[in-house]
Amino acid sequence: MAENCSWEAHPTRNKVCPSVSEAPELYSRGFLTIEPIAPLPPPAVMDYIFLLLCLCGLVGNGLVLWFFGFSIKRTPFSVYFLHLASADGAYLFSKAVFSLLNAGGFLGAFAHYVRSVARVLGLCAFVAGVSLLPAVSMERCASVVFPAWYWRRRPRRLSAVACALLWLLALLVTGVHNYFCVFLGREASGGGCRHTDVFLGILLFLVFCPLMVLPCLALVLHVECRARRRQRSAKLNYVVLAMVSVFLVSSIYLGIDWFLFWVFQIPAPFPEYVTDLCICIHSSAKPVVYFLAGRDKSQRLWEPLRVVFQRALRDGAEPAEPGAGTPNTVTMEMQGPSGNAS
Repeated sequence: MAENCSWEAHPTRNKVCPSVSEAPELYSRGFLTIEPIAPLPPPAVMDYIFLLLCLCGLVGNGLVLWFFGFSIKRTPFSVYFLHLASADGAYLFSKAVFSLLNAGGFLGAFAHYVRSVARVLGLCAFVAGVSLLPAVSMERCASVVFPAWYWRRRPRRLSAVACALLWLLALLVTGVHNYFCVFLGREASGGGCRHTDVFLGILLFLVFCPLMVLPCLALVLHVECRARRRQRSAKLNYVVLAMVSVFLVSSIYLGIDWFLFWVFQIPAPFPEYVTDLCICIHSSAKPVVYFLAGRDKSQRLWEPLRVVFQRALRDGAEPAEPGAGTPNTVTMEMQGPSGNAS
């Protein structure tokens, strides 16, 4: 964009460039601040693109919820994937409602109320989804790097308790942010909204991101050491690494936007709908990651999704269950014909 300007809300659509003093308020990030902004309006086709992408993502996350919740045996990591699918589905639903209202041109008090609820729901779901990624990354790193300690000392319901606490954190942060920025208003809050904006950005980009990246680096180093000993790496490792990588790539525009505005007071060099599109892609990509990780190229072309998703969860590191009739399939793959590890 060579020039960042707003548009007046009348039929002539005259272009108006704000002054320097108006620019920070005008370009404050709509997603993090829950405040509507007035940059160049997105093309009308973007609403339909958002709708199509959100519907595809809702179908994919719905399948994940069904299979991981009812058809596949519950594991510590399937609990995280269930909550991730719930968070992504909630965000995609809120974005679909928002895009549907914009595409239909719905106005009025009721439409404004629905937009406000959808915006708050989307923010809460996004914070919950981002906070779950460090938990998955750290637990997977612990299970691989310290397997003996992890499988003997790990509390049985650690995954469920961690997910509940992270959802509570997301609700608390969103509630405080909504109180200062919407209920009281930016002016009446006396700087409270600005402080919560800064805190939310720090929590997302300076706390959660390192907590998900550092365990992934340790996991990669451990996987490389195992590869040198000619041991096959578990598919679950690739699932975790792919999810974190997709988030880092898709959220780079949002992070640059927040950093430029709150640190240097510089408006973002790209439209807001670009960051929203990347977040929608991130929320829709996890089912594709599970499918690609669990797909077996040596098998037939079409496999039941239940089998594919279940294979994506197998890591061969879990201790054998008492009375189990068949060993882990991934463990069998790592053994030679004589039964010894290859």
